Amino acid sequence: MKNVLSVVLVLVMSLGMVAAGYGQEEVQTASIQEFIDVAATLATTQEKIDYLLEQGQALYNSQEFQQAVNIAQYVLQYLDKDSQAAKDLLEMAQEELSAKAGETAGGLMKSLGSLGQ
Repeated sequence: MKNVLSVVLVLVMSLGMVAAGYGQEEVQTASIQEFIDVAATLATTQEKIDYLLEQGQALYNSQEFQQAVNIAQYVLQYLDKDSQAAKDLLEMAQEELSAKAGETAGGLMKSLGSLGQ
């Protein structure tokens, strides 16, 4: 019974962390929209691309990988589907997100494994 309660507690805590992440996603989306709004005021498409990728790189450097992904995807979808810089940023940020997800999953599995002992 103690092990079942522990597993339930871990699952509830995990779901809480996921829910908290979704709340942060809304804030992140708002800041990306601000970047897009600023880019819209720039004269040329290349200036817009350069500005957004600069912001995306800054987000990547501050470990805001999902925001960096979102900006790179925006550039590729709406401004330049062939932008190598956007593709590179997208790939780097997605790799970091995958690594973080792997670390989180590994930690959760380790926690669950220790409950059975």
